[in-house]
Amino acid sequence: MEAIRCSVESWAEFGLSNSANVKILLAGTAVLFCSGSDILLFSSKDKRLSAVLQFDTPVTHLAFSARRYIYVLCEKDGIYCTSLPQQSRPPSPPVVDQDPVLQRVAEDSILLKDPTIDSFLLAEDLLITVSREEATWTLDLYRVSDGSSSKPVSLRKLAEHRVSAINTAQPHGKTEVNVDGKDSWPVLSCIYPSGGASFPGDLSGYPGCFLLEPVLFTLLFGVDAALVNSPVVLLGLPDGRLCYLPLRIPTPSAPGQRAGPRVLHSLEQPVAFIGTSSVATETGGCLPRSLVAIGQTGRVLLVTANEGGGQGKVERFSEFSIRGPVVCAYLSSSHVYYSTATDLLSLKLNAPSASSSSSDQPGPPDPPTPTPISLNVCGVIAMTLASSDLTEGGAVELLALSRRGRLQKIRLPQGTTGGSVARLPSSLAGQRVKDLLAGIGNVWERASALKNTVQHRNKSLRLLNQVLNICSLMSNQKAEKQACDHQQPINCHGVTSWSCVLQNDSLMLTCTLENNSAFTLEHGWSLCVHIYHMSGSFTAERENPSRTYTFPVQKLSPGQKLDVTLPLGSSHSLSLPLTVHCSLMFSMCSLGSPEDPNFPENTGIQPSSLPIRQSNCICLHLNTLTVDLLDALHFDASMSLSSVSKQPPAPLDAVHTLLDSRGSVRGDPTGQGQRSSPYSAVVKLSVELLRASLKAPGVDAGAGEPWASVSALRWLLNGCPGARGLVEALQMPAVTGRCPAGHTARMTIKEVTLSDVSIEGPLTVLEILIESFSMATVCGLHYAVLRRIQVLPRLIQTCHKPHMQLGEDHMRRAMQRAEALYKALQVALVPTALGVSPSSIRTSHRLLSIYQQLRENPLLIL
Repeated sequence: MEAIRCSVESWAEFGLSNSANVKILLAGTAVLFCSGSDILLFSSKDKRLSAVLQFDTPVTHLAFSARRYIYVLCEKDGIYCTSLPQQSRPPSPPVVDQDPVLQRVAEDSILLKDPTIDSFLLAEDLLITVSREEATWTLDLYRVSDGSSSKPVSLRKLAEHRVSAINTAQPHGKTEVNVDGKDSWPVLSCIYPSGGASFPGDLSGYPGCFLLEPVLFTLLFGVDAALVNSPVVLLGLPDGRLCYLPLRIPTPSAPGQRAGPRVLHSLEQPVAFIGTSSVATETGGCLPRSLVAIGQTGRVLLVTANEGGGQGKVERFSEFSIRGPVVCAYLSSSHVYYSTATDLLSLKLNAPSASSSSSDQPGPPDPPTPTPISLNVCGVIAMTLASSDLTEGGAVELLALSRRGRLQKIRLPQGTTGGSVARLPSSLAGQRVKDLLAGIGNVWERASALKNTVQHRNKSLRLLNQVLNICSLMSNQKAEKQACDHQQPINCHGVTSWSCVLQNDSLMLTCTLENNSAFTLEHGWSLCVHIYHMSGSFTAERENPSRTYTFPVQKLSPGQKLDVTLPLGSSHSLSLPLTVHCSLMFSMCSLGSPEDPNFPENTGIQPSSLPIRQSNCICLHLNTLTVDLLDALHFDASMSLSSVSKQPPAPLDAVHTLLDSRGSVRGDPTGQGQRSSPYSAVVKLSVELLRASLKAPGVDAGAGEPWASVSALRWLLNGCPGARGLVEALQMPAVTGRCPAGHTARMTIKEVTLSDVSIEGPLTVLEILIESFSMATVCGLHYAVLRRIQVLPRLIQTCHKPHMQLGEDHMRRAMQRAEALYKALQVALVPTALGVSPSSIRTSHRLLSIYQQLRENPLLIL
């Protein structure tokens, strides 16, 4: 099938509530079409919606008279008659976005109250209606005349005719059903003899009214109708019959004569359109020489007047089929334009001329079956002619309404109104094909690029929505964790271990990211681990030697874990304690456009290697870990503090010896190996607190039970990488270990009885003794033990806390000792407060003395 390209101009787009009974017609510069229970008036001049008429029931048919009255058929009501809404004179210049006039049509505008009317036709001063009652089709004729001021139009019934109904698809239904599943309605058309005086007006103002040449008019409808120039009503029924009724022939008085509609032909399928086709004459006019009827499934009936040999002219009925279904059709000159909802096609009717046959032949040959031409417009469900006259060049313009409610103007090229379609010469056909293929390739590339962009945006929106859900979840869980101790759904915990890297022992930290939420951590998320020294030491450049490690998360589904390992330092360069902040970071750069050259398509790129701004990231804090000296000790059951202290120190190099002689080496002020007794620190802990916190069966308050000390030591060493395998085999409440710097330390736990603490009697407590010849080692282990003991009060928030009444003498001595140490600390810091640079050695000795007094007489932790 051939195809041509026509120009389509979209005017506006409306929402169609029901596309089954959409009608469209042109009334001057106003375009009227129905949508559900509304009639919309669109101004073709201003290209805007000018008015909306609202009815109570759905509109099925409408017509427009020369006196600017709108006739509307509504379901279950009848025919309304109302005038066009009167708009106020627009200002100069006119306002384009002026709101349309909204008018609700009341029931008092009903011209003919009849709920059984299926369709109607307006022909000058005649109103023809067709209705269905049981097994009969009723055709009523009314005279339309001017009425009173309250009701400007009145009706007078002229005649009533009946036709027996034939139900082929639905025996008990009101109407037949077409191929689209919609109800089929009867089609009305009025035919006038051309050149007669019965209808002097212009037929373009009355849709459904057509002219037909007198010869064919006489052959089809009889001599009586032709003599009186009577218009004939053609009725196309859903069962396929074409019935006709002359309107101005008097009713016969004899009982044997027939009156009423007669059957002209049967298409054997619901009728979709009835009209007449014209051919161009030598004088430049058009002569309507054919009667055309089209069925809904594509059968076409063409009735012409041909030479019948010696009998003169006779009517000839020709039938052929076209591609259906026929949703709507319009006839212009010799061309039929019809829509199948998927395509708009043009069909040229090949009506034979009068000289096409000779008198010696019994009948003319059959004309060739016409071939429809595709116009490449889809979705058309209603159409009409855009103007009564052809445009310059002979092109046809149609107003069409699509299934989606788009009102558009279709301009057909001149080739569709003539005979043949212009074709390209063979020399240019190859180049045209190449151009079309190149255009298809360009369109495909643009469509692929747009598809990739849409997919990337959808992925970015989905990922951003997931990020917002995770942020909301973490924020709510953080608030709940402050109220009660609950673990976050996404958390991170760490474990230390020793590993040999490049023949050096290094302390490694393994962080485990657990996703216990219902969301998946995808590309863009990173686990950030920030490590810094708690002592606040600085390098030579006065910078804090903190480190940040970033590990990208490729995909972490709910219930999965991610393990990452990072070095904390070697045994010679490790400075403890360390604080480790674990956070979850999302980079907004991962939501960037794929066309951006800076966008990291390779998911293996570390985000830490890219310049990341704080404003372009979303950071969620997870956990804070602390790595102290107790996590880095090497424990050995055969090691003793005395044996290690008697070992000769390692030989020093010349530089270190020179600095040591000048007092420039930072280290132990007293010098390790020169003391006869080690440094020590004591921590006293209530057995009742430890038992209530850990609920250990061996931790008992009973006197003389060594298992309380052993259980306390096992609890302190639990999780230490250097004590693995030693905790289960530990039988004595003492252990010796070696710190990363090489110094040895010993930790001993024993039970002691204090008689001057409580007024209730002697109190059994655990005394944790820490000893080492290195002051830094003692301080580090003392901090590690105190940090672990601080967790115990949080573990017994819901338990019964032990109640104890302390003695006044014990409290008085503790207060006096604390005041004395506070005064000594103020005296040691006086030079610094006055801005005087004190001697570092003297200040160090004073602070060391205060520190020893604090550790030798500690407060009891209850």
